Amino acid sequence: MTNYLARRVLGVVVVMFAVLTGLFLLLHASPVSPVNQLAPQVAADPVARAAVEHRMGLDRPLVTQYLDYVGDALRGDLGTSLYDGTSVADQIGRALPVSLELGLIASVFAVIPAVVLGAWSVLRRGGAVDHGTRVLTVLAMSLPGYWLAVVALVVVGDSHPDLLPNAGGFVTFGEDPAANLRVLVLPAIVLGLATFAMLTRSLRGGLADAMASDHAMFARAMGGSRLLTLRRVALRGALVPTLTVAGVLIGGLLSGTVLIENVFQIPGIGQLMVTAFQRQDYPLALGACVATSAIFLLLNLGVDLLYPLVDPRTAAGVTGDLAGRTA
Repeated sequence: MTNYLARRVLGVVVVMFAVLTGLFLLLHASPVSPVNQLAPQVAADPVARAAVEHRMGLDRPLVTQYLDYVGDALRGDLGTSLYDGTSVADQIGRALPVSLELGLIASVFAVIPAVVLGAWSVLRRGGAVDHGTRVLTVLAMSLPGYWLAVVALVVVGDSHPDLLPNAGGFVTFGEDPAANLRVLVLPAIVLGLATFAMLTRSLRGGLADAMASDHAMFARAMGGSRLLTLRRVALRGALVPTLTVAGVLIGGLLSGTVLIENVFQIPGIGQLMVTAFQRQDYPLALGACVATSAIFLLLNLGVDLLYPLVDPRTAAGVTGDLAGRTA
């Protein structure tokens, strides 16, 4: 198990290094430059442009810039913003908790209804609940998130302001916890809707297959009810693949809030990332991308480590696989 943990952690480190390298090269290969944001009279002057590039360190060889950035990043220093000179790490530190809170609330709205509806549809397979679940999940996956966010903001935030006060604005948790939660309810529902639909369909499919397995059929033949068989036999078999899907989707909720944050004007890391790209602020854009990638990878690492806990057969498979390789 220790070797399995070490391999997974090493895999995350390698992927994180590859992501950082890829993002760094893509940003510097693009034709945009923060120098283009200078005043026209400065941008048009080659001498002035060269002086600004030298001051920003952009005239150094790309390899030197890359090695310096990686070395600083390993020490927790993501550089300073080219726009206002503030610390990138500080800006990410202020925006990241907001995105994590939004993603966490969206995960609650997505996971709990998905588990209830997925299990209920299997227990009522072929009935009205099952058919209704299929239609609802297809509809939820078909709605474009950006369009739904705009419509929800207009209908709920504008036409029914009493239902969700401050919709379209933001209040920090420290200022007013109740108002903070009310503000995040609407974007969290919009953000988690597609995840809810995909999780429901994944869990329903997994449970339906598990209920048709020999173990579940034997449990039913021994007099077990459908609910008892689902809870004690089928759920264990369906939990591992569903956990894999949930890890990817929830990772997207916690790190992929760019559109929702910009529509609802939530000062999270998604909005920070868009602002950085609009200003062609290399260090801030790169730092925000690296932070979201790290969250996604760490969350999936956590999901991998949960496998042996939710299903002991997975732990046996892991240790057996390792034993077979070392034999």
